[in-house]
Amino acid sequence: MKMPNLFQKSTLLAAATVSLAFTQVACNKTEKTDTTTSTTTTTTTTKDQAYDDYKNYVTTLESDVERGWDTTITDADQRMTQWKNDYETRRSAVAQYEGDFDENRRREYDSLQTRYSTAWAAREQQYNTWRQTHQGAGSVSKVDMSVYNESKIPSYTATNIRTAYEDFVKHVEANKANFSNDDWKIVDKYWSQLDDRKNAIQSQLSDKDKWEIAKAKTKYTTMKAGNKTGNTASNVGSDVKEVGKDVSNSKVGEATKDAGKAVGNTAKKAGQKVGEVFKDDKKDN
Repeated sequence: MKMPNLFQKSTLLAAATVSLAFTQVACNKTEKTDTTTSTTTTTTTTKDQAYDDYKNYVTTLESDVERGWDTTITDADQRMTQWKNDYETRRSAVAQYEGDFDENRRREYDSLQTRYSTAWAAREQQYNTWRQTHQGAGSVSKVDMSVYNESKIPSYTATNIRTAYEDFVKHVEANKANFSNDDWKIVDKYWSQLDDRKNAIQSQLSDKDKWEIAKAKTKYTTMKAGNKTGNTASNVGSDVKEVGKDVSNSKVGEATKDAGKAVGNTAKKAGQKVGEVFKDDKKDN
């Protein structure tokens, strides 16, 4: 009778145990890896997600603007700031993928940026109208000047500086009637620094961007010239005074001044002669 090989059985049992343990560890490791991968996938914003978020934001803003201003709002200033920040967040998210856009998406993206600028200008007009109607004229500033934050200018690149110009012009156009002389100084300073930034990256701009920026500059220059002395009722008196100074310091002003002196001297001499005539007649009599 053949005796069972206990040593062989023990060896096989140990091997099976080790194999089972290894398989369990491998499964656990795989499950952990899969979980990590799944979590990463759900928290990462893809190119399509970023683009869809941007597109949906613009579409939603347009619809909201069409509905008009919500007169029940009590935190209008904060909401305007939040809406602007929300847009900048979405635009920054999609901007990193601009180089990967095909021609169709590029055209649609350009259109979305233009649509946003138009909608935001309308929203600012609604906001300013509401503030003038529901808040005292002297209680708050007429225009939100926080958009002219010079600290963000250095961050503009060849991919978004054209939009910065267009947004700037839209905002000026929407608020020019309410700018004070001090506001115009802030606007002009921001414009100057924006121009400096554009010049620094000029070689990176496409011909189309250069053309659109040139159009924006022409529009701003026209608006600035038309509103150089301000156009609100409260500034009319001071504006006329400033114009008067300009005239008085010009050659025309000097000529007018000199002509006035000449007329005055002539009248004075004529008066003296008439006086002398009457004096002589009196003596003769």
